[in-house]
Amino acid sequence: MNIKKSIYYISMMGMYFMALISFLLFMILMSNNKSIFLEWELFSLNGVSMIFLILLDWMSCMFMFTVSLISAVICGYSKYYMEGDKHYKRFMMVLLLFVGSMILLILSPNMISLLLGWDGLGLTSYILVVYYQNEYACNSGMLTILSNRIGDAMILICICLMSCNSSWNFLLETMSSKLMLILLITSAITKSAQIPFSAWLPAAMAAPTPVSALVHSSTLVTAGVYILIRFYPCFYDPSIYIFLLIISSLTMVMSGLMANFEMDMKKIIALSTLSQLGLMMMIIPLGLSELAFFHLITHAMFKSTIFMCAGIMIHNMMGSQDLRLSGNFFSNSPFLGLFFSVSNLSLCGFPFLAGYFSKDLILENIISCNMNIMFHFMSMLGTGLTISYSLRAMYFMSNTSTSNVTSILSDMSIYLMKTTAVMFFMTMVSGFFISWLTLPNMLLVMNLTYVNKFYIGVIIMMFFYMMIMYLKNNNLIHIYKMNTFKKSFYLMMYLPFITTQFISGNIFKESYKLSKIIDSGWVEYLLGFYMYKYFNLIYYKFIFSQVSSFLKTFLISMFMIIMMMMNFY
Repeated sequence: MNIKKSIYYISMMGMYFMALISFLLFMILMSNNKSIFLEWELFSLNGVSMIFLILLDWMSCMFMFTVSLISAVICGYSKYYMEGDKHYKRFMMVLLLFVGSMILLILSPNMISLLLGWDGLGLTSYILVVYYQNEYACNSGMLTILSNRIGDAMILICICLMSCNSSWNFLLETMSSKLMLILLITSAITKSAQIPFSAWLPAAMAAPTPVSALVHSSTLVTAGVYILIRFYPCFYDPSIYIFLLIISSLTMVMSGLMANFEMDMKKIIALSTLSQLGLMMMIIPLGLSELAFFHLITHAMFKSTIFMCAGIMIHNMMGSQDLRLSGNFFSNSPFLGLFFSVSNLSLCGFPFLAGYFSKDLILENIISCNMNIMFHFMSMLGTGLTISYSLRAMYFMSNTSTSNVTSILSDMSIYLMKTTAVMFFMTMVSGFFISWLTLPNMLLVMNLTYVNKFYIGVIIMMFFYMMIMYLKNNNLIHIYKMNTFKKSFYLMMYLPFITTQFISGNIFKESYKLSKIIDSGWVEYLLGFYMYKYFNLIYYKFIFSQVSSFLKTFLISMFMIIMMMMNFY
């Protein structure tokens, strides 16, 4: 038991040490306005150098600090959540490998080493999703890895295109190729689960909750956004970025709408992550990549806290993830209710929490930009839907009218409170400090009219009031009559069906026919079976010739020996 505890503690201390080093590097590089560029040439062939690069600037150090801090807290949290698990060593090894792949992706400005981190994330995420070995986890893992393989193929094509310039360093790229930008955006939307690749992100909730807290806050799903932020100064084309703007705004509205109909606790938080990723992707085409990175960091802080609180609730509910079976956590477990409600309010953009500093700036910049009114409407609708599903989740978790028999309500232990308090503290203060340290003044100061300034607050209050009225009037009313349109709200507009069975079903049927007619039919008869008979005949003749020649030689030898023996006597 002591060995088991020490594995979690050693991993946690190692991640805390890495977070401290990253934060010190961030402060030094930020104060001196410098970057560190490390280069190691592996070999050179025909003028093409295979170089391993590491770029340490304020952005990579800040992101590495965030990933390391959340990983350290998750390692400590895993001691509580994975208690009693037989394969805890394997779980921690794969989890650390996952974090190492993400750090390699963060520090690499080279496409080759970036691909190592990118593929490492895909492989380790598959292993973690199928950790609970059942049919649902297997299907979710296959959907996750096959969706991510599309992005891996796009990165490989980019490497082939960049080899024409004898360098894979994208920071030195001068070729303004539209094809390369399309490939990079495709790889980013597969990794960050934008439409039409959104189906894998809620399915990945089959993984243990510590994995979900790490994957859906700061690592796997944010990799696509981080790559676009990094590539933004090198490639820019308005006609292609408008496509990204449309895709991301649709994703934000679709995921927010689906979260208002979902009853699975973890899937609601996953759809919330999808909505926030759509908001980050939406702000990048407007030329505000620093603001997207700022929201990426603050979102990682409060989303990991929400996932950890959800994991504690799932344990108290004996493994059930249904919101309708949750009891009154806010009265029976006050610290858990405090952590969950504050982090949820940060997600909504409550004033002076971490989410407020980033979301309010993003929405004000969207209002001040000369954009289509449709994008204004969709951004505000996505914000309002965030308020509604967050309030809905808190309402069900504080509802006293349900007769709950599955939950054993108990407050958090001292160890769990210490572990979660780190991310709770960052949820409250990280937005202010990071905006003060990193963002330029041109993004912080917005000159808006009175109508535009109060526009966001009016939208938030309107959705807040609408959701309260809906919950009070429709408390636990079950409508069993379903039609195709209503069913689509519970199935992500049929995206899992469209991207898996609808596309692949006809292909598999045709391939089965071709296999039966050609591979198992004429090809087998003309090549496989015919070659088998032909080679069998050759083999028979060869063996027959060998046996006959051997018998002839043997008989002649015996005859000669008998003749010699007769002459000798």
